[in-house]
Parts: sequence; C-alpha cells; structure tokens
Amino acid sequence: MATKKFTKNAQRVFNKNPYVLKCTQSKITFTDEFIEKVIDAIKSGKDPYQVFTDNGISLRILGKTRAAGAIGLWRSKYGLEGLPRRQVIRQEKKHVETTQERHEREMNAAVAYCDDLISNPSKMGLDPTTDIDVIKFNAIKKTFESNLPVVVKKLCAHYGYDYQEYYQYWKSINPKKDSFVNILNPHRKR
Repeated sequence: MATKKFTKNAQRVFNKNPYVLKCTQSKITFTDEFIEKVIDAIKSGKDPYQVFTDNGISLRILGKTRAAGAIGLWRSKYGLEGLPRRQVIRQEKKHVETTQERHEREMNAAVAYCDDLISNPSKMGLDPTTDIDVIKFNAIKKTFESNLPVVVKKLCAHYGYDYQEYYQYWKSINPKKDSFVNILNPHRKR
C-alpha cells in the first residue's frame, strides 16, 4: 500500500486529467476508459507504465509503487496474471563525449587550421619563400591566438618541435628590455 500523500498541487493536476475520476490526499481513482487502456497494453505485451505517461499522468508524482499496485490490482481483477510481464522499452543511450575525445577533436581542428596556414603563408603576411620553421612557428602562434582550445606544447609536438625551440624563437624576436621599469609597482624586481 502506498503511503505517499498527494500535495494540494498534485491533487489539482490529477483532478484536471480526463482519465482521473477523483484524487484526494491519499487516494486516486481512474476512469474505466483508462483502465481499459492499461489492460489492452498488458494483453498486447506492451509496457503498461507507458500508458500512464502517454495520458498525462506523471509517474514521478503518482509514484511507481502506487502505479505498480494499480496495475497488479487490475491484472488480478481481470484475470491477467498468466500473461507475461511488461517489456521494458530500452532507449538508446546517447553518446557522451569523453574528455579525451573532446581533446582529440579540438586538436584535430587546430591542426587543420594550422595546416591551412602553413600551406598558405600569405594569410599570415609571410612570403612563401620564408623558412619553413618560421612559417610553422607563426602558424602555431596564429592558431593559438585564434581562440581555438589548443595547448601550444601539443601543437609543437605534432609538428616535431620541442616547446623550448618555439619559445626561444619568439624570445629571440622580441627580447625583454633590461631598462624596464614597472610604473605601477616600482619595488618589483626586474
């Protein structure tokens, strides 16, 4: 026996349903038409619980225990105990992308973008006769700056470079000035 009490809101919702005769705080009474639909589902080997949801009766609010009790009562009342139990309809599980798959997808997109830049250096404002290493370093930097979610170290490794080579290249182009004075924090070490 179900001990779950229906809230005032649940009673109001159930009483508006055309397949419910009356719903009180502790009891719900269904129409004969609804009972026949459940019986037909049982006879045809379909899921009787699906009849509840298809006809606007929430199993979450009604409660699985109360629904199972009603179905069991109707089975015995109409002599359907010998029929097979419900066939659960299994829904296909949606594929959820794992972190590793997401990283691979993002890396493939970054490599494709970078390859496009390498094949056409004029997109970066470089001459096609420029050294291939310079083109690749610029393509890696441009890919990173394009807000593609990619790790520069992995992109460098993909093209056969150590991250230190990449870093040293950019450091040699833009050396740090020794005469830097931090205006906001003059006590900061240089």
